[in-house]
Parts: sequence; C-alpha cells; structure tokens
Amino acid sequence: MINETLLNLICKYESTNIVNVKNAIKEILQNIILVGLEKGKFFNVASFYGGTSLRILRGLPRFSEDLDFTLLCENSEFNFDEYLSFAEVELNSFGIECDVAAKEKKVETTVESRYFKFNLKRLLDMTYPEYAKKVADNELLTIKVEIEKKTFDGYVNESKILTSPSFCLVKTFTMDTLFASKLLAVLYRKWGQRVKGRDFYDYLFYIKNHTKVNLKFLENGLKAFGHLQKDEELSLDLLKQKLLDRFSSIDFEKCKEDVLPFVKKGDPFIDSFKKEMFLASVDLIDASFDVRA
Repeated sequence: MINETLLNLICKYESTNIVNVKNAIKEILQNIILVGLEKGKFFNVASFYGGTSLRILRGLPRFSEDLDFTLLCENSEFNFDEYLSFAEVELNSFGIECDVAAKEKKVETTVESRYFKFNLKRLLDMTYPEYAKKVADNELLTIKVEIEKKTFDGYVNESKILTSPSFCLVKTFTMDTLFASKLLAVLYRKWGQRVKGRDFYDYLFYIKNHTKVNLKFLENGLKAFGHLQKDEELSLDLLKQKLLDRFSSIDFEKCKEDVLPFVKKGDPFIDSFKKEMFLASVDLIDASFDVRA
C-alpha cells in the first residue's frame, strides 16, 4: 500500500531507475533517524560528521551510506541503544519497520556500530511498487550508524537546521573541523577489499569550497591515533607533504569506481580523479587555528 507521506518525500529526488530510488529512500530514512535522535536529545552528547553530514547539511552532490557521529567528550555511561530507540520510534511513526543489530567485534575498537535493516521490497511497495518486483522478497536495505567514542580537543561545533521530514536542529562540526576529520580519513583510513574513493570525492568538495582546515583538531587527532608524536607540531607544510605522499600512492581509477554508484551521470568531480589533479590541489589548502572554547 502506497505511503503518501514517504512518496511525497521521495518526489524531490530523481527516480528514473531502481538505483536512484534506493538512494532516495536511504537518504529519507537517514533523515528520519536524525529527527528521532534529536527528539531523544542525542545531540546534547554527540556531533554529526562525515560524508552523510556533508550531503544532508552542506549540499555535497553525492549520496552516502552511513551515519557517523562522535561523542563530544568521553563518557563511560553512554548508551547508544537508548538513543537509537528514539530513531526506531520515529521510523515506526512513518509506518516503517526495521531491525537494529550490532555486529560482533573481532577486535576491540573505539567505534560502536549499529545496523538499521529494512525489507527493501516492503519499502518499494510503499513508494514505487513498479520497482518492488525487481528485488527479492528478502533483500535488505541497510544503514550503518556509528559513533566514535574516542575524543580529542580542538573541534568546533555549530547547529544546522534539517527541514525534511520535519524541522530539527542537528549539531555538527564546522566546515573547517569537518575538513580536518576528513583529512584523517584521507591520510590513514585502512581499506579492506573496497577502496574508499568517496573520501577523495569529499576532499575535492572541500577544496572547491575553499574550506580552511582546523589544524589544531587535526593535530590532536593524529596524535590520538598514533600518527604524530606527542611533542610534534603539525605545521601546514607538514600536512601538505603528508598529502603529497599519500596521493602519490593512490590508484585514482579504483577510487573513481567506488564513487560512481553515488553520483549523477556526468558529475564534474569524476573527471578530476587524476593523480596530477590531486597533487596540484594541495597548494590550495589553508589553515584555521580555531579551538574549542
């Protein structure tokens, strides 16, 4: 049965094929989860960052898979599931059923993850039933929600307004702090079998928008994760050299392959996925020394 509320939300997206529709549904579900978290006062203790925050709150022209958050300060009493229960309630208010599961960790890390799992055929029956017959009865649409519990000083937050599916205020890093957190990923994210080219796409978005980098936050992050000595200072020149070394080692054709499912055909950033372009971009990076009050 068609859910008119969901259908109206999806109508603003391109829906010419199943990939477009799945991306649109996923982003709407992400927004609903954010609204639920805000109702549960999650943003009193955490901040939204990463590619999805850039997409939803800053206009990044690509879709994103995960919702990434970080605690504002280390908190041994923090209960992720308690906050996520508000997101479940919000999803249910739209007639959307889901299961929330945790993945068993083989190695202990500072990141806590949960997976919102939805029956894709049921979602399509509620929105675009003509596509429902193209998917298996048990096919799932999954949204990973992660929170980084390791914190370090130097970040700067601000509140941004989310207008869909309803108005709410979402706490997020400022652009210069977001750029710093992205540079941590660009420089040191460990890939498995899948090259994370989306990190490099987002990097180009920051460069295009002349974003400064919160160097103090980046320095503290590099030290916290063991990539910089405690007594070492991160200068702008040192950051640029680290980026040059990193870009020299990257296969940007593989990066491009990772990004293509998340962007529109003809996206101008894709043509920039060349080693020489990334190497030249390093000269455009500037620094901000904002620190948390």
